Amino acid sequence: MYVVGGPSGSGKSILFPPDRFGVDFFYVDWRAAELHGSPQGIPPEVRRKAGQECESFIESHILDRKSFATETTLRTKVALSQATRARANGFQTTLIYVSTDDPDVNVSRVTARGLAGGHCAPEPEIRAIYAASLRNLPAAVRVFDRVECFDTTPHGTRPSQVATFAAGELSRVACARPTWINELLRCCDQTTPL
Repeated sequence: MYVVGGPSGSGKSILFPPDRFGVDFFYVDWRAAELHGSPQGIPPEVRRKAGQECESFIESHILDRKSFATETTLRTKVALSQATRARANGFQTTLIYVSTDDPDVNVSRVTARGLAGGHCAPEPEIRAIYAASLRNLPAAVRVFDRVECFDTTPHGTRPSQVATFAAGELSRVACARPTWINELLRCCDQTTPL
């Protein structure tokens, strides 16, 4: 089970598209755009339908013990319960988490994406997703077998791998790291650099 997670506008689908893992995949934004006929102006009911299809896809793959990849903002704990069920069914679970160090960056990127014809969201929603996603990250570290964290704050540069967790324990951390990683380490009681 591969999950690419992080706040809207962090660069998840550009840097780690779910179709790159060589397994079945489901990407809610792509499916919602397909159902709507456009990535812009997707009504909430269409997004809900795509989300329900994604949940069915994940559940069937877990039951069939078939590898898959998906993407989430991690604004809720749904992915955590899915990973827990997947692990109980013999899956190795990997979360690739992508964030910036400033929600203003996310707002700017999502706005630019919308102006370029991609899907967009209101600023308060982007900020709420950013906060909720980072709030759920410590629990994800405890649930997933492996969590790889990338920072994408400097736009136009390669993402920086800033931390890796294996079985809930810190296995690698960058010397120069963003505030959100320091906060994650504090929440996980792993403040000592390796």
